[in-house]
Amino acid sequence: MNIIELCVTNLISGKNEFYLHFQMQNLKHAIDLFHEMEESIHKLINRPQVKVLLSCTGGLTTSYFAEKLQEAAELLKLDFQISATSYNNLFKEGKNYDVILLAPQISYMLAKVQDILKDKIVLNILAQYFATYDVTNTLIMINDAKKEKVQPTHKEKKQIPLAISTHKHTKILVISIVRNSHRIHIDYRLYNEDNEMMFDNHIIKYRFSVQDIYDIIDTVLLQHVFETVGISIPGIINDGYITSASIAGLADCNMIQMLSSRYNQMNFVVDNDVNTAAVGYFASQTKYQNLAFLFQPMKYHAGAGIIIDGQLIKGKNHLAGEIQYLPMGLSDERLNLAKTPEGALELVGQTLTSIIAIVSPDALLFSCALIPHTDELKNEMSKYIPKEYIPDIIRIDDIRNIHY
Repeated sequence: MNIIELCVTNLISGKNEFYLHFQMQNLKHAIDLFHEMEESIHKLINRPQVKVLLSCTGGLTTSYFAEKLQEAAELLKLDFQISATSYNNLFKEGKNYDVILLAPQISYMLAKVQDILKDKIVLNILAQYFATYDVTNTLIMINDAKKEKVQPTHKEKKQIPLAISTHKHTKILVISIVRNSHRIHIDYRLYNEDNEMMFDNHIIKYRFSVQDIYDIIDTVLLQHVFETVGISIPGIINDGYITSASIAGLADCNMIQMLSSRYNQMNFVVDNDVNTAAVGYFASQTKYQNLAFLFQPMKYHAGAGIIIDGQLIKGKNHLAGEIQYLPMGLSDERLNLAKTPEGALELVGQTLTSIIAIVSPDALLFSCALIPHTDELKNEMSKYIPKEYIPDIIRIDDIRNIHY
């Protein structure tokens, strides 16, 4: 059916670094996608075998040690890249490294850093190594830890896409556009007339364009007939017009208009990703009629999806849930607080307390990588509101795991 599939797999981790498929219709488009695949290969090949990040309170004391470690690694012909950062930037940057080394002054944070950066090797630098800049024993410590870590052999977990809504007796293609710190993930599923999933698939790439949506629809249309497409994306969406999107290629465009002009026999629904997550969780249970879902990423402003009496609240200009406009007495700027576990607790705690004061839902859901446990969040919230007024608190590990 003239479908081309391009895939780049990391044979060490077993994970796909790049994956897409499209119907061969336009040679220039095909060439552009091929070059994008080439680019991902170069990034993978040029990546050092081991990336090490040192961290202390301000980053200054570890910078010199990192330089000395890098010099020693090059002298020993070790394929290491060693850098240093402050504690405030540790969690944002740490996701891009294999090994995290904590200076003695923040060694007490070891358990918390291990809890948040679960797939990384996190070690304390021994005080005697740090005080004397003992690069030899520090490199031995890193190598020993790498040997002890068992390389994963599992297959990459399928991501679960979000959807807007499903309609009985109608096939619907649902598409979710999600951005992490490295790439764009586009997940999609097709549901049949009884809301049963017929298949799911995903695309992983570095850049997004509306052509990616066209490719998905065209490919699925080769094998199935459907009339409804639901798309979940970040940003403020008002009647299909997208603003404040955090993905390049989405801002300030009317996606529904573009799609409808190309597929004039189809119905399109486009909505905010956090709203669709709230709807997805609501549809999956019968316990709560009123709930709110807060998504707090590290690099972007938070968003909330609020459902009252079974209805999603969007408000004028679909601005309901845009937490960035909520005035609060915070100790620092929102995006600064969102970088560390301590700051995230204050930010999320005050935000959820504000939601209670306004709509008092039966349950509060939240997704924040820097808050791995609900107990500490409840304790933080009890600073602002009596505990008896705090509803059920539910942590969502991955926003993509809520689907409808």
